[in-house]
Amino acid sequence: MIAKSKVTMDDPNVKTVHCSGSPFEIGLTHGSAASTEIHHNVATYTYFFGETAKITWDEARRRAVQRFLPTIERQWPEIVEEMRGIAEGAGRGLTLADIVTLNVRTEIAFTNYTDGCTSVGQIAQDGKMFLAQNWDMIPELQKGMVFLHIQPAGSDIAIRFLGEAGIVGKIGMNSAGFGFCMNALRSGALNQNGMPVHIMSRRLLQYASSFSSAVAIIEEFGLASSINYLLADRSGNFADLECSPLGVFTISPQGGYVAHANHFYGPGRPVKLVDHPASDSFKRLARMQELTERDLDLALPTTFESLRARLSDEQGSPPAICRSVPPGAVGIDRIITLGTILMDLTSCTGRVVIGRPCEDLPVVDWSF
Repeated sequence: MIAKSKVTMDDPNVKTVHCSGSPFEIGLTHGSAASTEIHHNVATYTYFFGETAKITWDEARRRAVQRFLPTIERQWPEIVEEMRGIAEGAGRGLTLADIVTLNVRTEIAFTNYTDGCTSVGQIAQDGKMFLAQNWDMIPELQKGMVFLHIQPAGSDIAIRFLGEAGIVGKIGMNSAGFGFCMNALRSGALNQNGMPVHIMSRRLLQYASSFSSAVAIIEEFGLASSINYLLADRSGNFADLECSPLGVFTISPQGGYVAHANHFYGPGRPVKLVDHPASDSFKRLARMQELTERDLDLALPTTFESLRARLSDEQGSPPAICRSVPPGAVGIDRIITLGTILMDLTSCTGRVVIGRPCEDLPVVDWSF
């Protein structure tokens, strides 16, 4: 059993799991404290893989172990030990293969399917560096979400992120004042020798202390599949990186901000990297840019509150920035905004709303 002190309920519906120690110890705490949520996510992705990739969980496990585990073991064996700890902690028959499968769910399914996230990074008038994002996905994941606070043994960097139980990395920040947003991209490109997206996300949180060091990590390991990272640090260095197995394409800030949704639009993308965007992605990006330009024209301060207001926009609903489930939608078309993550990298603080930000919901505060 996990000690009660390892879990707090900073949000009434989502656990915060406090992990520290060796990679295996971190995983054991994560797995023990979030066992129910991990098993829920295995069930959710069993369904999801069947809908998107037309494969069973057993086939997904086989692909995860044969195609991606060897690369993860070679690039970062310690994270494999953490996943082994998660499996042991979660219990009820789960193995390392199951946890690896959760952690390569992007590589298994998202070359066929993408979600609907919208993000923005902006330097405020007072010089503060902000990142903000809505995370949109199928509503089943609401019962599989978890906050992870991680302090690796021997490291000066502590980590905070909102993620999916059983998965080692997601949207968040660290105590060095570095953070990122993530947007799914669907290109079909796959490189088994690159680092899977969620493993890379954890690598960035654990080892990047600045924008430049994050870029170096991405360049060193490469990506197994496509993902958009909006990276920023406390010094105000930031940009958007559209990452794929065929290269990284940088979108630099214009007018003090950069925004992204779920399609490629950066310069230099090769013709053979074919984009299969979410149908509403272009409208969401244009709307976020419009709202940001409006705030700039009105000289409104950039704050947690103003960023949440933009992410609460429902123009074009249901597939708006703040998403609701379309009437009559079934299966994987039932995407909804699961949460909103707001980060001030300058002060190393954050605010998270579980649910749609346009609703009156509790706020979880992050600090170090």
